[in-house]
Amino acid sequence: MGSTDDKLHKIGEVSRITGFPVKTLRYYEERGLVEPAGRSEAGYRLYGEEEVARLEFIKKAKLLGLTLGEITELVELAAAGGRGKIIPHLEHVLENHLEETERKMDELDTFRKSLLYYREKLFETDPLENCGCDDGVSFCGCLDAVTGKEHIIDAGSLTES
Repeated sequence: MGSTDDKLHKIGEVSRITGFPVKTLRYYEERGLVEPAGRSEAGYRLYGEEEVARLEFIKKAKLLGLTLGEITELVELAAAGGRGKIIPHLEHVLENHLEETERKMDELDTFRKSLLYYREKLFETDPLENCGCDDGVSFCGCLDAVTGKEHIIDAGSLTES
């Protein structure tokens, strides 16, 4: 909670200061990421500079692509006085994100190669002769004409030409 000497802001002001929509601020409060410093006589949430600083911390963590769970861990660590623990924890989290990103990039590269391969097969396919729609055996043979009757190939075995 913020100090009583803080300038207190209503939730709408905090929204303008931080750029977070009011709905998001309320959600963060429900999740325990931020807590109003108090309430006005009329019952409005009031936030101090400490809470605004916490929200700026959250905004920067979001820029790093951290999940809400990861942000919660960092906020809790910082709130508990985790001096000297934030950077090593963040390093671990970012390393995991980098590994996941590399894995996804590899999957996308494999998928791209597969699409290029089948696009090339498509160019080699005569739309009238190779369709197989007239044989009465299958619903539509157009995709068989491109992919063959076998299962879709593993694009990981393809090489770029």
